[in-house]
Amino acid sequence: MLAGNLLLALAWAALQGDFSLMNLITGYALGYLILAALVKGGVLESSRYVSKVYFAIGLAGFFLWELVLANMRLALDVATPSFRMTPGIVAVPLETTRDSEILLLAMLINLTPGSVALDVSDDRSVMYVHVMYMADAAAARAEIKTGFERRVLRLLS
Repeated sequence: MLAGNLLLALAWAALQGDFSLMNLITGYALGYLILAALVKGGVLESSRYVSKVYFAIGLAGFFLWELVLANMRLALDVATPSFRMTPGIVAVPLETTRDSEILLLAMLINLTPGSVALDVSDDRSVMYVHVMYMADAAAARAEIKTGFERRVLRLLS
Protein backbone atom coordinates (compact mmCIF):
# COMPACT_ATOMS: atom_id res chain seq x y z
CA MET A 1 0.00 0.00 0.00
CA LEU A 2 2.83 2.42 0.78
CA ALA A 3 4.34 1.84 -2.64
CA GLY A 4 0.96 2.43 -4.26
CA ASN A 5 0.51 5.63 -2.30
CA LEU A 6 3.95 6.87 -3.33
CA LEU A 7 3.21 6.02 -6.96
CA LEU A 8 -0.04 7.98 -6.78
CA ALA A 9 1.86 10.94 -5.32
CA LEU A 10 4.40 10.78 -8.14
CA ALA A 11 1.59 10.49 -10.71
CA TRP A 12 -0.09 13.56 -9.22
CA ALA A 13 3.14 15.56 -9.39
CA ALA A 14 3.72 14.40 -12.97
CA LEU A 15 0.21 15.44 -13.98
CA GLN A 16 0.80 18.83 -12.38
CA GLY A 17 4.16 19.14 -14.16
CA ASP A 18 5.87 20.20 -10.92
CA PHE A 19 7.75 17.87 -8.58
CA SER A 20 7.83 20.35 -5.70
CA LEU A 21 7.49 19.19 -2.10
CA MET A 22 4.03 20.73 -1.81
CA ASN A 23 2.79 18.87 -4.90
CA LEU A 24 4.23 15.60 -3.62
CA ILE A 25 2.55 16.08 -0.22
CA THR A 26 -0.74 16.93 -1.91
CA GLY A 27 -0.41 13.87 -4.14
CA TYR A 28 0.39 11.69 -1.14
CA ALA A 29 -2.68 12.97 0.75
CA LEU A 30 -4.96 12.50 -2.26
CA GLY A 31 -3.50 9.05 -2.91
CA TYR A 32 -4.10 8.08 0.72
CA LEU A 33 -7.72 9.22 0.50
CA ILE A 34 -8.19 7.20 -2.69
CA LEU A 35 -6.66 4.07 -1.15
CA ALA A 36 -8.71 4.48 2.04
CA ALA A 37 -11.90 4.81 -0.03
CA LEU A 38 -11.00 1.72 -2.06
CA VAL A 39 -10.35 -0.29 1.12
CA LYS A 40 -13.59 0.94 2.71
CA GLY A 41 -15.53 0.16 -0.45
CA GLY A 42 -14.18 -3.39 -0.55
CA VAL A 43 -12.31 -2.94 -3.82
CA LEU A 44 -8.96 -3.50 -2.09
CA GLU A 45 -8.41 -5.86 0.80
CA SER A 46 -7.94 -4.33 4.22
CA SER A 47 -4.46 -3.15 5.08
CA ARG A 48 -2.81 -2.01 8.30
CA TYR A 49 -1.20 0.79 6.30
CA VAL A 50 -4.46 2.75 6.04
CA SER A 51 -5.14 2.60 9.78
CA LYS A 52 -1.52 3.32 10.74
CA VAL A 53 -1.42 6.48 8.63
CA TYR A 54 -4.73 7.53 10.19
CA PHE A 55 -3.31 6.95 13.71
CA ALA A 56 -0.09 8.81 12.83
CA ILE A 57 -2.09 11.82 11.65
CA GLY A 58 -4.18 11.65 14.83
CA LEU A 59 -1.08 11.51 17.03
CA ALA A 60 0.51 14.43 15.18
CA GLY A 61 -2.65 16.51 15.50
CA PHE A 62 -2.98 15.70 19.20
CA PHE A 63 0.67 16.57 19.79
CA LEU A 64 0.31 19.91 18.00
CA TRP A 65 -2.78 20.73 20.08
CA GLU A 66 -0.98 19.82 23.32
CA LEU A 67 2.04 21.86 22.19
CA VAL A 68 -0.11 24.95 21.64
CA LEU A 69 -1.89 24.52 24.98
CA ALA A 70 1.36 24.01 26.90
CA ASN A 71 2.98 27.04 25.26
CA MET A 72 -0.05 29.19 26.04
CA ARG A 73 -0.06 28.05 29.68
CA LEU A 74 3.64 28.76 30.00
CA ALA A 75 3.40 32.16 28.26
CA LEU A 76 0.50 33.15 30.52
CA ASP A 77 2.49 32.17 33.58
CA VAL A 78 5.51 34.18 32.43
CA ALA A 79 3.44 37.23 31.42
CA THR A 80 1.47 37.51 34.67
CA PRO A 81 2.94 38.49 38.03
CA SER A 82 1.39 35.55 39.88
CA PHE A 83 3.24 32.25 40.16
CA ARG A 84 1.03 29.36 39.04
CA MET A 85 3.58 26.57 38.74
CA THR A 86 3.06 23.58 40.99
CA PRO A 87 5.92 21.30 39.94
CA GLY A 88 6.07 17.67 40.86
CA ILE A 89 7.28 14.26 39.79
CA VAL A 90 4.74 11.61 38.97
CA ALA A 91 5.24 7.89 38.42
CA VAL A 92 3.29 6.80 35.35
CA PRO A 93 2.68 3.03 35.05
CA LEU A 94 3.37 2.01 31.47
CA GLU A 95 1.41 -0.24 29.18
CA THR A 96 4.08 0.27 26.52
CA THR A 97 6.67 -2.47 26.60
CA ARG A 98 8.87 -2.09 23.53
CA ASP A 99 11.79 0.31 23.31
CA SER A 100 10.30 2.10 20.30
CA GLU A 101 7.03 2.76 22.13
CA ILE A 102 8.78 4.01 25.27
CA LEU A 103 11.13 6.18 23.21
CA LEU A 104 8.30 7.81 21.25
CA LEU A 105 6.32 8.42 24.44
CA ALA A 106 9.34 9.99 26.16
CA MET A 107 10.07 12.15 23.11
CA LEU A 108 6.51 13.45 22.96
CA ILE A 109 6.53 14.22 26.68
CA ASN A 110 9.90 15.99 26.45
CA LEU A 111 8.88 18.07 23.43
CA THR A 112 5.80 19.37 25.23
CA PRO A 113 6.76 22.41 27.34
CA GLY A 114 6.18 21.87 31.04
CA SER A 115 6.94 18.16 31.16
CA VAL A 116 10.11 16.09 31.12
CA ALA A 117 10.46 12.32 31.11
CA LEU A 118 13.14 11.71 33.72
CA ASP A 119 13.64 7.97 33.91
CA VAL A 120 12.16 4.57 33.19
CA SER A 121 12.29 1.79 35.77
CA ASP A 122 14.56 -1.17 35.07
CA ASP A 123 11.62 -3.45 34.37
CA ARG A 124 10.10 -0.82 32.02
CA SER A 125 6.83 -0.71 33.93
CA VAL A 126 7.04 2.87 35.24
CA MET A 127 8.14 6.19 33.72
CA TYR A 128 8.96 9.08 36.01
CA VAL A 129 7.83 12.42 34.62
CA HIS A 130 8.46 15.94 35.95
CA VAL A 131 5.37 18.08 35.44
CA MET A 132 5.42 21.87 35.95
CA TYR A 133 1.66 22.27 36.47
CA MET A 134 0.49 19.38 38.64
CA ALA A 135 -2.53 20.10 40.79
CA ASP A 136 -3.21 16.39 41.26
CA ALA A 137 -0.83 13.47 40.63
CA ALA A 138 -3.66 11.16 39.52
CA ALA A 139 -4.89 13.72 36.98
CA ALA A 140 -1.37 14.25 35.60
CA ARG A 141 -0.88 10.50 35.33
CA ALA A 142 -4.25 10.04 33.62
CA GLU A 143 -3.51 12.88 31.19
CA ILE A 144 -0.32 11.16 30.02
CA LYS A 145 -1.90 7.71 29.83
CA THR A 146 -5.09 8.73 28.02
CA GLY A 147 -3.34 11.28 25.84
CA PHE A 148 0.05 10.30 24.54
CA GLU A 149 0.41 6.68 25.68
CA ARG A 150 -2.93 5.54 24.25
CA ARG A 151 -2.12 7.08 20.87
CA VAL A 152 1.43 5.72 20.82
CA LEU A 153 0.10 2.22 21.54
CA ARG A 154 -2.46 2.46 18.73
CA LEU A 155 0.22 3.63 16.30
CA LEU A 156 3.04 1.24 17.11
CA SER A 157 1.30 -1.93 18.26
